[in-house]
Amino acid sequence: MEKHLLAVGLAMNFIIPSAWAEHAETPITQTVFVGQQLRLVDDQGQCTLVKPDQNRMKLDMEWPCSFSLNKQQQLRVETFNDTPIFSVWRSEHMPAPSRDCLSKMQAIRKIQGGLEAGTVNTYASCGSGGDQKMYVGPFTW
Repeated sequence: MEKHLLAVGLAMNFIIPSAWAEHAETPITQTVFVGQQLRLVDDQGQCTLVKPDQNRMKLDMEWPCSFSLNKQQQLRVETFNDTPIFSVWRSEHMPAPSRDCLSKMQAIRKIQGGLEAGTVNTYASCGSGGDQKMYVGPFTW
């Protein structure tokens, strides 16, 4: 009986975090940035940003991708030199037995009335983390 309970307990440790991680990684593909509706779409396997005027900006990462969110599950916006910046990311689990991920994050800023994408950051971590340097660093100021 003790072995059975131990096995069930161990199984739950794998099932619950996996279910939580799966839910937490649901891609957010629509948002509002400085009053503008933005969408992410799959354009032949490429992550593509659709602007309010329906023009498209292909990003330097594959589909699926997602907008980075803050703790309140809203679009995370960093501001530097009065310039708002958001990011798009994707994360892919490494083959077993690794529990790590290979992630990409691309910052996009509003500048001179338009949107400009910075270079993509690649890092070995799961999720959309990152600090302000990852939002600011890809641009020439």
